[in-house]
Amino acid sequence: MKKVSIILLILVTFHEINAQEIGTINGVVTSGSEVIENATVGIKELGIGSYTREDGSFLIKEVPAGNHQLSVSAIGFKEKKVSITIYNTDTTFVTIVLEKSLLQLDEMVVTGTMKEMSVKDSPVKVNLISQSFLSKSGSNNIMDAIQYVNGLYNQVDCAVCGTNNIRINGMEGPYTSVLIDGMPVMGALASVYGLNGITPSIIRNLEVIKGPNSTLYGSQAMGGVINIITENPKVAPLFDISSTTSSHSEHNLDFSLVPEIGKTATMFSGSVYLQDRFIDENGDNFADITQNVRVSLFNKWEIHRPSGKKFSLAGKYYFEDRMGGTSDFDRDMRGSTSVYGESIYTNRFELFGSYELPFDQEILRLDASYSYHDQDSYYGEYHYVADQQTAFTNLIWDKQITKDNGFVTGLSARYDYLNQLFNDVQLDGGSEDTRFVPGIFSQYDHRFSSKFRGLVGIRADHHQDHGVILSPRLNLKGDPFSHSTVRLNVGTGFRIVNLFTEEHESLTGSRQVEVAEALDPERSFNVAFNLNQIIDIGASVLNVDFDIYHTRFSNQIIPDYDTPGKIIYANLDGYSVSRGLAISMAHNFIAPLTYTIGITFQDVFSIENDIKEDLPFAPAFNSVLSLTYRFTAAKVNLDYTGRIIGKMRLPEYPNKDLYSNTFSEHNLKVTKIISENFEFFVSGKNLFNYVQRDAIIAADRPFSDDFATDYVYGPLQGRRFIAGIKYQIN
Repeated sequence: MKKVSIILLILVTFHEINAQEIGTINGVVTSGSEVIENATVGIKELGIGSYTREDGSFLIKEVPAGNHQLSVSAIGFKEKKVSITIYNTDTTFVTIVLEKSLLQLDEMVVTGTMKEMSVKDSPVKVNLISQSFLSKSGSNNIMDAIQYVNGLYNQVDCAVCGTNNIRINGMEGPYTSVLIDGMPVMGALASVYGLNGITPSIIRNLEVIKGPNSTLYGSQAMGGVINIITENPKVAPLFDISSTTSSHSEHNLDFSLVPEIGKTATMFSGSVYLQDRFIDENGDNFADITQNVRVSLFNKWEIHRPSGKKFSLAGKYYFEDRMGGTSDFDRDMRGSTSVYGESIYTNRFELFGSYELPFDQEILRLDASYSYHDQDSYYGEYHYVADQQTAFTNLIWDKQITKDNGFVTGLSARYDYLNQLFNDVQLDGGSEDTRFVPGIFSQYDHRFSSKFRGLVGIRADHHQDHGVILSPRLNLKGDPFSHSTVRLNVGTGFRIVNLFTEEHESLTGSRQVEVAEALDPERSFNVAFNLNQIIDIGASVLNVDFDIYHTRFSNQIIPDYDTPGKIIYANLDGYSVSRGLAISMAHNFIAPLTYTIGITFQDVFSIENDIKEDLPFAPAFNSVLSLTYRFTAAKVNLDYTGRIIGKMRLPEYPNKDLYSNTFSEHNLKVTKIISENFEFFVSGKNLFNYVQRDAIIAADRPFSDDFATDYVYGPLQGRRFIAGIKYQIN
């Protein structure tokens, strides 16, 4: 790190010396009498820009003197280009009026093709989730906010320690690759903690792809991809601070700072969370939520290069002290054989960056990431200690042959080192593991006409124990009718499983783990169809998505809970299926109402010996709804979010239901905008107070063979209220 700091200091000093005269652009984007929020404003050839705020205003600093072309785009409006001249250190004021266009979907995404492409043009269906959507529920926890996205479901794995994962189309969290700025930094050991370590303040938006994407992202992307796009320091607010507190004594502080350091932009941000109160509203003598101390720090650099080529570097540190258990348990009693509790200490460090090589005629980019995850945990008297190091690199060549065709190809390498101790013993069969996986990938994109586009790709990875594994895919996109887009995606996936780090149930509760055989890689074949239809309703726009998908797995490793006292792991002697259909709608009125609604019906099951069996924790349906109403004159925003979860199969226990009940959860947030820089809000979570009362089996006998913590399907936290403030300097 010392060497890296010296290099960065030299770069910054060099560019300070060579700085040229610069100015500032200050403006507003409107459409008649309506201001436009979240419009993208930038100078593409310089790689600088900004986004408009709620009042339509924007600010772009450090613009070199001279003549430039300003590009402005927003969903629902035609893109506009404006010529502008910057004189020395002056501030140039500009008002830009956009023309409405019901078909314009120009928001840019990178996930799915590894190259920047608009949502509308991408042959791969990408769901774009904005930071403003994530804040609708009033929660500072990304895992809590993301469950209001259609097709995504937050599954709690342990009712005592609160570990969880995000399921996409019914598939468990380890099937999903979590990326930060396109780089995989989540190893298997961190997968059960989902997105809890991601600070909301650093997120620009999330890009979500449902279905196998192993062709580009390897074995971790068998079920889907969640790519966290972090804020660009060049356009982020100069200073941002927010704080929340809840009636359940959950206290959170987030901050970010963007200091001016010449042409090199950097952002420092952090988050501190504290909950140190025992809450037991269901009366089982176990805490409903974990007592927790969590600190997350983030630093990102966008280093200026005279060539305009990209050079970004970021690092993140995460610390967590998580504790759950009975009312008389505390941290000094870790490992107690008489008072039950679960305590997890986590230290995690991540470093990732991207560097475009200095070739004038070619786009050749080196991406790299490194993560270190250290965990010291007790599950009752069971002591589990582990550390994992993951290094990943991509060398990517993005070649546009003509305006209608191009390819992306590259080399990749992934290194994983994992060391685990179970009650101070290193077990056979994966307790210590070192993996080096080199790979090569390529995809070709061709625009056959203005209405038809196709993409074909393939990846080859070499695994020491399994040889070469191929992952092909085909993506087709057409615009058969006005306002209509259809996509057909066909692809394969594979996954190399690390059992103990991904299956948290094997570490908690009283069940004994039994591995029945040597575990082969899981494989899948997926077909997905998407129809996007834009419907004009007067002056407003209704955006409708219809999806149907079918994924068939072979060699899937499914934990068998049906043998009392055991969890048995083996490759399925048969096959399993995740299939379903989803409908989502987003309706943007001219003012002041917007809403989104979605529902996913899914059937997730296995076939073995001609017997069909539903798989646990895959709801038959999942429906989400969000609604925003703005009282413009009063400067008050009202946000409602809700979800309905259908019945799902549960692990089998004596005298317990094999299927859950259908339940719903509802939240309401009221935000008062005091000024351009300051706002406060109050919100109510789980307003109708639905709580699963029997999430812990044999809670009165935590050291018995009957004790289990994996029977969780519904909320464990009851109704609570949150108050928060936010202050920002742009």
